[in-house]
Amino acid sequence: MIGIIVFHVLMAAVALGIVARIVPAQLISGALGYLHTAIGITTPRPEQVRMIALIWMGSTVVIVDGCLLLLVLIAYLVH
Repeated sequence: MIGIIVFHVLMAAVALGIVARIVPAQLISGALGYLHTAIGITTPRPEQVRMIALIWMGSTVVIVDGCLLLLVLIAYLVH
């Protein structure tokens, strides 16, 4: 349970750092470049980097929460 809370707090802190422009755009661009290259999609333009990073982070939170919800639901139904 603590791990889930820590995950959400860290994701929110990084998102706030991106929105407040505390996290440098070059760092975000590099991370997105590796992610997009690994997946095989085009990298975003420099003016889109911050928004795309927030979209990726939001998607990650939704996927993790959805997996945890399904795990709890399956465990409840099996019990």
